Parts: sequence; structure tokens; C-alpha cells
Amino acid sequence: MRSAFAAFIGVPVSEVDERDIPVVAIAGSGGGYRAMLNTLGALSAAHRLGFLDCVTYLSGVSGSCWALGAIYSGVAGSVDPDSAAAHVRDRIQTSYLDTATFDALINPPTNKHLQSGIIRKAAGPAGMVSLVDVYGTLISSRLFVPSNVRSLDPRWLSMHHFRLNVDAGTLPLPIFCAIQYATPPEQVQALKEVRQEKDKSGTLKEKGDLSRQEGHLEEQTRFLWYEFTPYEIGCDEIGAWIPSWALGRQFESGRNIERRPEISFTILMGIFGSAFCASLKLYFNEIRPTLQALPIQLIKWLEEIITDNERDLELIHPVFPDQLPNFLKGLDGQLRDGSPPDITERNSLAFMDAGADLNIPYYPLLRRNVDCIVALDASADSQDLWFTRAEDMAARRGLRTWPRGAGWPAQVQSADPTPGSGERAGNPSSAEEASNVKLARTQESALAKQTDKQEMTERRNLPEATDEGQPRAPPLSTCEVWIGSSRADETASCRLDDLDEETLLRRDGLGVVYIPLMPNDRAAPGFDPFVVSTWRREVSSTESDQLLTVSAANFSESKDKLTRLLRAVWVRKKTERKSKEKKERLRRIRRRFREHFQL
Repeated sequence: MRSAFAAFIGVPVSEVDERDIPVVAIAGSGGGYRAMLNTLGALSAAHRLGFLDCVTYLSGVSGSCWALGAIYSGVAGSVDPDSAAAHVRDRIQTSYLDTATFDALINPPTNKHLQSGIIRKAAGPAGMVSLVDVYGTLISSRLFVPSNVRSLDPRWLSMHHFRLNVDAGTLPLPIFCAIQYATPPEQVQALKEVRQEKDKSGTLKEKGDLSRQEGHLEEQTRFLWYEFTPYEIGCDEIGAWIPSWALGRQFESGRNIERRPEISFTILMGIFGSAFCASLKLYFNEIRPTLQALPIQLIKWLEEIITDNERDLELIHPVFPDQLPNFLKGLDGQLRDGSPPDITERNSLAFMDAGADLNIPYYPLLRRNVDCIVALDASADSQDLWFTRAEDMAARRGLRTWPRGAGWPAQVQSADPTPGSGERAGNPSSAEEASNVKLARTQESALAKQTDKQEMTERRNLPEATDEGQPRAPPLSTCEVWIGSSRADETASCRLDDLDEETLLRRDGLGVVYIPLMPNDRAAPGFDPFVVSTWRREVSSTESDQLLTVSAANFSESKDKLTRLLRAVWVRKKTERKSKEKKERLRRIRRRFREHFQL
């Protein structure tokens, strides 16, 4: 990495000390095939620029997990991102619901390759097979079967096998993410009852008491982030981990009580991409693009229902998350404080797409003391940026170096705005506008609002509330960089473009590089990447080529900012190290001086 880093920032290798090299991570968002292609295109560009060799971690949610699986499995015949992109491009031209897919599931040699995971799970003690498992198997039939079926290798479906290229230093450590809804069913019911009583209560005292009770219950309602790597699987908040090859086995008091093969990656593919297991409110936000054929009045009516009942709809899950044996069973009193009280008593754990909580996987990187995070965002709500929630996560972890209060831009600047595309029919009433402003103060309503804005290329123009009179941050370009500071008195802008070199070197915080998926007329004239919606079952070769080209071009155009940021972090770490070494030398000299005169 030392040589690669020196080459990327343009300095002699002799000037680089390995201790000063920034710890860099890339985080890929969710968004189905669109996100998968965006991540592959960006990683291909990163590889060509030499930037990928400077990266320590690759984290992903949903579609980006599929991209990482295509690379690390070696199904393309190589772990090169370009090879994986070419393989995926060819395979997703056919829908995973096409007859060719079902032929692969019932005919040798692909039937054994694809069905082994779901059959082994069905034959397990619990026999828990779900719609998520079927979905993962169907997706895998497109992504983990090569054009030449005679070259099938079962190791492609072993996440433990992915470690080979990490051990060799060929690729960064991949971190696949899923979440668990941590609230017991009885608590969900209690929360609904409290809200109903609050709506019916008449006195201010009753409302106040119920609001406090509601707040207490909401604090205990959260998602737990689980990390899946080729080495181990577990949750940092709980503080328990198992080897990756042991996932799917039954455990009791920290010991596995059965010998079973490693769970197939086909099952994990379904879990990582199971956005349909989210709450009904988030599910509605995801399927919005598919409602284009409905009358405007009907869509407006549905939106009003979602807004009026958003709190209850956050607790309703139309499809149950996937169940795996609970490796935490019997660990009473051995987990970290704040762990769900009943988690050691359950027979199974339920996992779902992490994008339901945060569609860019910052969380597993915050605990790893990274210096820079490059966020590749192809999510349908990219204008919201998810920064508010990420900032809250950083605050909960006590991370003072996150770029706080940066005034994240509210919308992505299109490279070629379509005339009239930003116009909306009708004007909202003052009541609607006030309601939207109030809702925008919460994280979930901000998500719903920004999702509605972004989907203008995927659905008709609908009425939109505006926040007139409120200052708006500038729109985003193809790459934006912010860098935080741990100093409470730091009042300068977090934005890299607003910082001179002296101010930049003074900042000791985390660098966040945000590269949204957006049109790039220089690379693909007239192409809007969001024509590939989250729920597309197939993507034509032309669309794949254009999307890969756009994402690669957007990343390549970020090189200057990436170089400036990494160079600044390197200089800062180098200066801090030398300062500490100087102080340590002085301390040793003083100690020897004292010892000399004491003699």
C-alpha cells in the first residue's frame, strides 16, 4: 500500500511512512441493480486510478453487497472489478423471473449449485425457509452462474472463501451489512397503544405523561447493525461474534451444538437485498417509482394516508425478515449493556436489508477509526444524503470528528437539468406546507420528502411543498468533500472547497467524500441513470454500459479532490507523529538527565 499511496498523491515512496498512511474506506449504497452497477463502475475507475490499492475497507448495503459478492467470489474468472462488471452486464440482461432462470434451478449442473443453500436451510432443525431465501436464490441464479456452466465452483458461494484475496492483500476487507429490528413484539404493541391513548387524551397533563412514556419506548426501538466479513459475523453494539463459517449453526452459551456446512451466499444475497422487509412506510417509499401508471389523485391520496399514519406504519412489516439460528442464545449477562433483554432467549435472529435504517453503510466504519470515507450513493433518495442520521450515529458513538452541522446540500445538481422536470403542478396549501416543514424536522419524513423529489425521472410530476424563505445549501456536484474537526471552537466551513490549505491542515476530523450517481453528459450524453429503477428485474446491455460509464466517469472526475484530501490527512498524521516522537525524545532525555544527577 505504501507504493500505491505515494503514487496516488504524487510523492516519492521514500517520503511515506506506513504509519502516516490514511485509513480509507469506500461505502456503497443500496438501490438494486442500479446501485450494484454504480458500485462496480466506481470501483473499476478506482482500480484504474490506483486508488483502490489505497483502500482498507469496502462496506456495502443491498445492491452494493451484490457488487462485492460478484468481485470477491471470483465468478467472473478474476477479482478485477472490470471483469466483475462485464460478467454482471451479461448476466442481468435476462430477468431472474425468466424461464431460463427456472431451467437453471431444475437442470444440472446449475441446480445443485443454486439450490444447495435453500435445501440445507430447509433441512435444518428449524426448517425456516422464507420468501427472502427464494429471492436470494433467484438473484444468485443470475449473478453467480457464469456463461460457461462447466466452470461452476461451489467456493463462489462461500463467504469464508472470500478471504483468500484479502489475505493476499489483493483486495480490501469487505464488510456486508444487515440489520435486526431490536424491539420485541410486545413492546411494539405497547407503543401503538400509548400513541392511541395519546390521540384520545384530553388534558395537557395526560398528553405530557403519555409523550414521556412514548419517548421512553421509542428510545428502545432501534435497529442493530450486523457486520458480515469473510472472517467473522456479529454486532458491535452487542459485542458478540462468530466465525463466518459458523453462521447457520445452532449455538448454546457460546458453543455451537451441531456441525453443519457454512450457509450459502445465496441465502445472504437475499438478506442483503431484502428491502421489501422494511416497515410499510419505507416500503411505500421504495415502490413509489412502480406506481407511475396510477392516477395522480390516487397517488396523492396514498401519500396523505402515509403521512397521517406514518408512526403506525413504521411498525408494520408486510414481509417478515429472514430467520437464522440465534448464535447469542444462552449468553445471559455476557453481552454489552443496552442489548435487547430477550435476545439471548430467542431461537432465531431476524435479518433484513440495512438500507431500511441507513442506505449508506457508515456505521461499521465509524468504529474502525477510518480517516476518510468515500460514499458511493445510488439510492433513490440521494438528495437527502442520509447525513442527518449518520451524524446522529456518530454522536451516539461519541465520535467528535464527524463533520458536524455542515449544512448538507438539499439536492443534487444535475449535469443536464431537463426543462420542466423540476416543475410541479399545483400549489400546496399553507396547512400542507406547515405540515411538511414540521415533518422535515424528523429523519424519516425527510427521507420520504427527498425520495419524492428524486423520483421525478421515474414518475409523473406531483405537487411538492417548498420551504420558501429558508436558506438552502448549494446543490451538489459529482463530488463533494467535507472534513470534520474535534475542536468545539471550530467555526469554519466543513466543505473542502471552502478551505484553504492552512485551515485544511488544522482540521483533525473525518473526511467524507460524497459521490452521488447523477447524469454525466460528457460520458453518456442524454442518459439518466435513474431510468434503472430499484426494482428492475433485468437491465439491457446498453443501459448497463451507460450506467457503468457514468459511474466510472463521476469517480474519475473526483480524483483531484481525493488527492487533495488524502495528501492533507497524510501531512497531518505525519506532523502529529513527528511531534509525538519529539516529545517522547525530550521526555527520555529529561528522565536520563534526572537519573544522572540522582547518581
